[in-house]
Amino acid sequence: MLIEVTEPSQMGEARRKAVACAESIDLSEVRCGQVALATAEIATNLVKHAGRGYVLVQRLRDNGSSGVRVTGVDKGPGIADVAEALVDGNTSGDSMGTGLGTIQRVSDTFDLYSVPGAGTVISAEFWQGKAHGSHQSGGIEIGFVSEPIRGEDVNGDGWAVRASGDSLLLMVIDGLGHGILAAEAAREAERIFRETKATGVEAIINDAHLALKKTRGAAGGIAKIDATHGILAFAGVGNVCASVLEPGFSRSLVSHNGTLGQQMERLQEFRCPWNPDSILVMHSDGLVSRWDLQLYPGLLRKRANVIAAVLHRDFARGRDDVTVLVAKAAAGKTA
Repeated sequence: MLIEVTEPSQMGEARRKAVACAESIDLSEVRCGQVALATAEIATNLVKHAGRGYVLVQRLRDNGSSGVRVTGVDKGPGIADVAEALVDGNTSGDSMGTGLGTIQRVSDTFDLYSVPGAGTVISAEFWQGKAHGSHQSGGIEIGFVSEPIRGEDVNGDGWAVRASGDSLLLMVIDGLGHGILAAEAAREAERIFRETKATGVEAIINDAHLALKKTRGAAGGIAKIDATHGILAFAGVGNVCASVLEPGFSRSLVSHNGTLGQQMERLQEFRCPWNPDSILVMHSDGLVSRWDLQLYPGLLRKRANVIAAVLHRDFARGRDDVTVLVAKAAAGKTA
């Protein structure tokens, strides 16, 4: 969920919703307190230093365990000295006095990306039991933002990830239009993705096409990452975009015209190499297609969810549901 934060009452709303999410997955009282502390500091920074921004509260699952991720996003003045800001207990302004360093210490994973004059993204995760490196499967870290158009309670976009042997399958789906009917199409595509026995990207697309005939229809893309053999496969129908990025290089993966559930003019699998430093970005047309992360110094080294948050912040159209899904090799606690 996305909580706009522009004044103090919304800071409290962000904290309450993050704690409610933590309680819903049975985090301990101590851990819920740490979630509250982190969210309060992040939200306070949005108001005091950036003037406005938003907090993303996301429920995560990884290998049977659950977690909560709290991400603060703004377009404020940025942090001039990140190293100083991360000193435990160091804070500026009238925040809780804990500072980013304390959030880094109490969270299971933490990341921060800030460019002076361009804004900041701060992310912290809290997991059940043994700490997890991140929301990942098979050594692949997953980041996402998926939000409905402003004013809608349901999301006509969707995404899903599942393991297939030693590979990882990923889907982004965009129900036609927005609102309830679009959401019905997206949820049906997610169900088929989870339940189908198919493991190839074209076969899954075909299964989704048949299942969505009873719905409004959708655009969709499926990717399969086989990190062991260094191969990525992709097939898409409609306005779902996919790209593979590496330092100094990017490759677009083609989706063909059509609508799942209505008409597929052509279905084709594309393959490209997958390397340890490869990054996959998939998104619905709620995000503009013209973006270049090479213009963001150091961003490709950050966590997948931070990359997704920056893309959402800077390139969401604002007039449609939007989903951004990012996959890359898993990192440690901090980047």
